[in-house]
Amino acid sequence: MPAGKYASAFGPASNNVGVGGRGDPDARVRVDRFFSDVPFRRMVAAIGQMTSVPERPRAPQPQRQRRHRTGERGDDDDDVRVGGFAMDALLKEAVLSTFAMKDDRMSSSDGIAGNPGLGDLPKKLARPPLPTSAHMADQVMTYIRVNPGNLFPRYNEPQLTAIRSALTRRLTLIQGPPGTGKTTTAGSIAFGFVHQCRSLSPHCKVLATAFSNVGADNLAEKFLALGLKVVRVGKPSGVSESLWGYTLDAAIERDPNARKALEDAARITAKIKKGANDGDSRRTNKGSISAERAKRDAATDAVKASIQACNIAATRALREADVIVATSIGAADAQLLAACGIYPEEEDDAKSRTRRAAVDTRPKTQFGTIRACQSVEPASLIPIVSTNSCRSLVMLGDPCQLPPTVRSDPSSTGESPLSISLMSRLASTLPQPVTITAQRDNTPLDCRFLQSKPTRQAVSKVTDASNNISYRKQYSGSLLLSVQYRMHPSIAAFSSAIFYNGLLSSPLQLGSSRVFPQHLSTMYPSSNRDMSVRFVQVGGRNNESREAVKSGEVLPTSSVSVTDPANTSYRNDAEARLVVQILTSLLSKEASFQGSIGIVTPYSGQVALIKSMMAKNADLRACVQSFPHEIEVKSVDAYQGRERDLVIFSAVRSNRQGRIGFLTDWRRMNVSLTRSKSGLIVVGDAETLKDGDKHWGAFVRWCENMDCLVE
Repeated sequence: MPAGKYASAFGPASNNVGVGGRGDPDARVRVDRFFSDVPFRRMVAAIGQMTSVPERPRAPQPQRQRRHRTGERGDDDDDVRVGGFAMDALLKEAVLSTFAMKDDRMSSSDGIAGNPGLGDLPKKLARPPLPTSAHMADQVMTYIRVNPGNLFPRYNEPQLTAIRSALTRRLTLIQGPPGTGKTTTAGSIAFGFVHQCRSLSPHCKVLATAFSNVGADNLAEKFLALGLKVVRVGKPSGVSESLWGYTLDAAIERDPNARKALEDAARITAKIKKGANDGDSRRTNKGSISAERAKRDAATDAVKASIQACNIAATRALREADVIVATSIGAADAQLLAACGIYPEEEDDAKSRTRRAAVDTRPKTQFGTIRACQSVEPASLIPIVSTNSCRSLVMLGDPCQLPPTVRSDPSSTGESPLSISLMSRLASTLPQPVTITAQRDNTPLDCRFLQSKPTRQAVSKVTDASNNISYRKQYSGSLLLSVQYRMHPSIAAFSSAIFYNGLLSSPLQLGSSRVFPQHLSTMYPSSNRDMSVRFVQVGGRNNESREAVKSGEVLPTSSVSVTDPANTSYRNDAEARLVVQILTSLLSKEASFQGSIGIVTPYSGQVALIKSMMAKNADLRACVQSFPHEIEVKSVDAYQGRERDLVIFSAVRSNRQGRIGFLTDWRRMNVSLTRSKSGLIVVGDAETLKDGDKHWGAFVRWCENMDCLVE
């Protein structure tokens, strides 16, 4: 409700201390909190910017020849504006020209030729964004190999190929399966972009985004570890506490001019309020009214001055940064755009004038890095088009992990177009990246489990003769990070064979450094002593139940409408009891396990049930007090991007009809099985899973053949 309108509609409020006096103390106010429409408006604006037809230049651009002397742009850059850059037209063409295309490779024999309707666009995208890009990329790659101060890890050849490609191409798609170092690779790419920016202009910056605040924080921490100057754009409440000092709010707080202006505004405003409360405002003589008006004008001027000072401080921080980190939606933050001389149309005139008075207009060249596969496409467009200055775009992600979360009209049929991310769509439409030569990787690999007979049999169980398009053929428009450093080779083997065409390999050293807990080996012995996977068969075929759930808490069925599927969730008491039993035994003094533990399950009802059982178990509570890590119980979606030494997965579903719901999503299954480093315990009803889905059936049989299925 607009300020000041409450009293006219409902009478004085119960806490009103103004001239009208207090209202009815028995009155109650209902407040409904709705989702902000800012993300929606920013996504709509991004679609509009992407699909708008640019105006034809009215006159020749006077800076065309000077560009070649300064090394700012290439031959074909008609989209460069006077005084700065505009978004590379090829990036816009890549997004738009592929949107309505069908993937012809899905029915082709080799799956590599690409879509002939793209013409020479793939070759154009392979051109360097700057004439000096190749030279500066060579400098960066040399620096990474020399590695002074051990800033960088020892990269494998797929990672080095991805880094160099990103620094020398206008569009690069990098697919990273679990544990392959996407964030680490993104850090070196940003490092290389910063080198190019510093040699180009002090106003040239790198913009790095992720769909979630957690993902953006991970990027920021990686960039800071490399010694880059980072500004984290976003609400401080959504930023990790360790990064608060790198936010715009922190920069404003450190600025002496902004701090003084804020203190002055607060002091003057407080003085006027105090006078109003003391009754000064009730004096009716002409001189008092004039004095009161002068005080209010002074307060207004002080507030405007504080806003200007804060905007100047924020702009200065952004101008001094190497990398600006935000969420995809946060890439259209008003302060960030103001630093680029861009003012959103939705701002009211007063605020817009204040921002314009605070900063000068220096457009910024942008080299974009986006973690993109879990983001809906309109959200991914925001960081690309928001500053209208993106010259080189790198997208990192994995279409074999969880897609964007989209809730569609229940009456609609088929998959929503929004459930396909921009990166997934481009990777499945564009051909193999051209002009890229990858060196042979010499990392010693552990292939025992990946090439074993049970693994080959599992692949044959899920292969569909009518559609045998492999992972790499389906997403051939991207570069693959093919060496994983997270999981014991036995944990990675099934996912690599089933979901990545056997291309995800494990270094030989992981077999000895990722040790399965000895206590669990005793609890659940296996003749295959090298296996770090156990499937604990609970059985039952009738253990699941559906309960009313609200805000993650299991409620009495009568309190929530169970006719609405959105209000219900599945739980499995037998599996939950076994999970708590395993935890209690593992954390006992006899086990002395000190690694991190994660409990993962697909259903919020099971999350709430396990948490409740853990809280009620006195023995477990006593053990947890001395345990050095927090034991997180979360859904599969919440664990994407995370890892733990040991993961216990509860599958929940147990019925005689073989119904397993959204467990049939192979991407959710892939995430569930790839969070652990040293040990994976799957607790479930083997028969229900075998009957419900071919992928889960293949996994259960694989565990049987590897002798790691235990009753």
